[in-house]
Amino acid sequence: MSIKGKRSTASPIESSDKLVQGAYDAALILTAFALPFSNFLMSQGVFLLVIAWAIDRWKNGPLFRNRGWTHWKSQPTLWAILALFAWQLIAQTWTSEWATGWTALRIKLPLLAFPLILTTGRWNQKQGLFMVQNALGFSVGVACLSCLWIGYSNDTSLYPRDWSPFISHIRFSLMIAFVWAWWFWRWIRHSETRSGWVLLLLTLLGGWVIWKTASLTGAFMIPLSGIAVLWMEGLGREKPSLMWVRKCLKGVGLFALAVVALGAWSLQPAYPTSQAMLSKTVGGETYQHFPERCLKENGGHVWINLAWGELQESWSVRSTSPLDGPDQRGQELKTTLIRFLTSKGYPKDANGIEQLTPSEIQVIEQGVPTVLELEHHGLMRRWDIIQFEVANHIDGGDPSGHSLVQRIAFLQAAFHIYRENPLFGVGTGDLKVAFAQAYAAVDSPLRDPFRLRAHNQYVTFMLSGGPMALILWLSVLGTLMIVPSYHEPRRPALLFLLILGLSCFTEDTLETQAGITFAGLFIGLFGRRFPPKN
Repeated sequence: MSIKGKRSTASPIESSDKLVQGAYDAALILTAFALPFSNFLMSQGVFLLVIAWAIDRWKNGPLFRNRGWTHWKSQPTLWAILALFAWQLIAQTWTSEWATGWTALRIKLPLLAFPLILTTGRWNQKQGLFMVQNALGFSVGVACLSCLWIGYSNDTSLYPRDWSPFISHIRFSLMIAFVWAWWFWRWIRHSETRSGWVLLLLTLLGGWVIWKTASLTGAFMIPLSGIAVLWMEGLGREKPSLMWVRKCLKGVGLFALAVVALGAWSLQPAYPTSQAMLSKTVGGETYQHFPERCLKENGGHVWINLAWGELQESWSVRSTSPLDGPDQRGQELKTTLIRFLTSKGYPKDANGIEQLTPSEIQVIEQGVPTVLELEHHGLMRRWDIIQFEVANHIDGGDPSGHSLVQRIAFLQAAFHIYRENPLFGVGTGDLKVAFAQAYAAVDSPLRDPFRLRAHNQYVTFMLSGGPMALILWLSVLGTLMIVPSYHEPRRPALLFLLILGLSCFTEDTLETQAGITFAGLFIGLFGRRFPPKN
């Protein structure tokens, strides 16, 4: 029995009118379903959420009704988001590209809209989270099946990123990792049979897609988030019957550490020995060697035992493409040729050219530089590329188009921008111009098409709005970390924070619609707080 005249403190689960709750649920389900599929449907989800908020105001009255200062001061995520957007608006005052700045702010609107609407609305958070988890699990599963069906139905060999035809394969892998971790937590926490089946399907389909898209992000995030779930749930202490799982996990963890250590060791440069460098070909030409280069293909050093004269003469007999010209990918054909010969274990002379089949001559002309591209797929092929990129970088090769090492050039240009604008940044709209000027100023080795932005969300905030913008973004993430113990989605919120926070180190996660909608939706869902009951 309540005492008349005394305002009660809101409970962690706020009651809602059925019409209002239905409108919010519909908007959240549409957005969750659209995330791995369609930018257009994501926009419709935001629009439907605005309608739900309007119905909420019509049915439940003003924002402040029955909500005192205790409620509003317990919403740190909302205040952090508002402060971040306010600072981004202020940063427009010292930008020269106003139109670009407004476009950047418009793209980031979901990051403001979801927390603002979901925090101020009156809806049942527990029910909404249940709906979103189910909708996202279903949509990610369907999206994985669609990607695999489209990929295997294609008559031509697809590049890894083309296995994700709907949105960026990186953003998709983040969604796979998060929904997998969320369902894994639900299965561990509640031991539901249904959750186990959903988890099994997401593991198979999500793992298959991550392998085909060669997403290192997803391959790293899934086991890491799984370990986080087990650590948060204290597996083995609260559930002695699953102690064997914990022991297996330790074994898998040790195995993973060994694999990582072995991989890191294999990236160290290995230079050719004098015994590996031959003197003359069978035809009598003296081999040319570059022993200071460490690039290898399929275990063999590329830049030794080169008989350029025999290669030129024999290639002209087998192909009409000039050896000194480009291949069909725009690469130097002679470099493609010697890499392919090395990967096959053939000598780089007339004898090696004679051993090539007509189909191999054709793939070399097309720009295939190694037989491993034909034999390896998915993450295995991605590892081949990483090995090549690192060795090519050590040899002083062109970093353009190499996704790993060209990030070094991105950060070099970013550091130059920061040195020129250390306090307030370049402004919300001037990043593109600033990077173009920085690449020219540092005489970057990157070719023009590859002179991109930082690919680091933390750096991007600091460059556009100075240290204050970075501090405010970290404040948003920090409010998700400090989750009250009575908060319903406490541990899923920490899983989301882990995945989003780490992704921002290697990607401009908030610069695409899929990324910003994914971040905004769950910051709004998990950032909503209620003070505890009296």
